[in-house]
Amino acid sequence: MARPVVIDTDGGVDDAVALWWALSDPALDVVAITVVWGNVDLHLATESVLRVVHAVGRDDVPVAVGMPGPLPPAPDLRPATFIHGEDGLGNAAGEVAPVRPVDEPATELIARLVGERPGELALVTLGPLTNIAVVVAEHPGFAGEVRELVVMGGSARRGGNALPCGEANVAHDPIAAQRVVMAPWARPPLLVGLDVTLVATLRPVEFALLAEHRSAAATFLDAPLRFYKEFGSTFTSPDTPCHDLLAVLALSSPEVILDAPALPLSVDCGGGAAWGTTVVDFRAPFFAALEGSTQSAAAGFAHWRIALGVDVEMFRNKARTLFGAP
Repeated sequence: MARPVVIDTDGGVDDAVALWWALSDPALDVVAITVVWGNVDLHLATESVLRVVHAVGRDDVPVAVGMPGPLPPAPDLRPATFIHGEDGLGNAAGEVAPVRPVDEPATELIARLVGERPGELALVTLGPLTNIAVVVAEHPGFAGEVRELVVMGGSARRGGNALPCGEANVAHDPIAAQRVVMAPWARPPLLVGLDVTLVATLRPVEFALLAEHRSAAATFLDAPLRFYKEFGSTFTSPDTPCHDLLAVLALSSPEVILDAPALPLSVDCGGGAAWGTTVVDFRAPFFAALEGSTQSAAAGFAHWRIALGVDVEMFRNKARTLFGAP
């Protein structure tokens, strides 16, 4: 049976790959897509998402518009147009999609859908956590009714990309990220961060397949991904991460994540050199193993599953399938 999911996205190139997979994967039932600011501004992100939805042939999936900026205070980060293009699709977006977003605001749509189907819907976030933080604050019972939360964001050991220690989705809105971290989720959420997304990469061989346009996905995604490759590969060259695709795969094919221990997690919201850092308390298992230990847990942490290992070949095989490999 397909897993029902709501996807929250900020409309970039790797978001487009992830959305195409989710919208065409029989293992997933995409109930709605909500848009948040991040890679590009909210309007451009929305138009990017609508283009992807229409290109996949899934105009039936509602797209709702969310928050246009962070919960203050937040770092003043430059737009990531040099990675995602001025249009969020590598400057290759083409014509505006004929499908339009629904009138219901994203935060209200998320709360309503989860409230109507408590314990059924998964939630995957591919951008800053502003939309989800607003829902958590306005609907105290919301977190406990989400079946599963997967967040593309953060970094346990790999440092940052948008800031020295801050991964982009978290660094764009640390206050929102910490609010989501501390919410009373029904089960520990999964953080899919740079520790695994910088390992599960696309190689030149995958880009060569992409260029053959063997599938509708490859034809649509070829130009955006080639634009994205130049600066998106900064930390992995000559290979290229596709962060958001891994987060969606972690829901549809959870075996792609090989190691995800439950550990205390917090977000630095202090405004200093570590602003936007996801802090993982790796001491916890050692303290737990000490009989009679009285070591107190640090305040402001919650237990999350932290993705630390990934099946790279499985990830690449899924990408090649999307690009039309037999």
